[in-house]
Amino acid sequence: MTGIPSEGPILHLLLADSELELVPKEHWSHPCVAVNARKRGKRASQVLLDSTIHHPLFKDPFERSRRGRPDIVHQFLLMGLDSLLNIDGRLRLWVHTRGDDLIEVSEKTRLPKNYARYQGLFEELLATGRVPGGGDPLLVVKRGVDIEGSLKRIERHSSHRGRGLFRILMSDKGRLVEASEMFKDIIGSHPDSDVLCIIGGFSVGDLISTVEVDERWSVHHELLKVWTVECELLSAFRWAAVRGIRASEGP
Repeated sequence: MTGIPSEGPILHLLLADSELELVPKEHWSHPCVAVNARKRGKRASQVLLDSTIHHPLFKDPFERSRRGRPDIVHQFLLMGLDSLLNIDGRLRLWVHTRGDDLIEVSEKTRLPKNYARYQGLFEELLATGRVPGGGDPLLVVKRGVDIEGSLKRIERHSSHRGRGLFRILMSDKGRLVEASEMFKDIIGSHPDSDVLCIIGGFSVGDLISTVEVDERWSVHHELLKVWTVECELLSAFRWAAVRGIRASEGP
């Protein structure tokens, strides 16, 4: 964080409508759920829905192709938490789920790289609402928070720093932009605002939720994976907000 003004802009990344959930109650007795839960020594109610294991649960093609993707959340958090932007103190990560849970992620979180360990951690998180259970939690779940409620919480985070919030939705239908140049323009024209970028936390389709934003962006003419978009935003914002500040200060 050396050389970065404490009052400078930060980037909020919100993974929205994420396909992260425990197995729904109506499926607890299904063989693919019961057998897997028993192998892991868990109750069916304590298991993350995972399309690799639980694909027989859903008959609707759209639901089958979309639900049960906790791996997307895992990759999103790993990339963000290990990024230079997070090390520089310029990043906050948030996860909103299809069930309207909002997960607040401390920048100090060190997420397991191993998927099985991550799986167990997030099963505990969704069951208890926080991890670790004692002391100051690194991951906290706020129940019943829809997408607009999520944005309001993020706005409060920025307002506590005396800053506004510029909202951007990442979409393949958005305006094709060079993210680093756009971030530079936003920081110049909204010097008292942080920046929020919303990325859909699913593999196919569009946001189920309706959200009001300032701009809609696309960073490539092809449809990209979540972590590819995230990588571009992390690098571009750091170039605009951190490296640019250091360059302007001189040696």
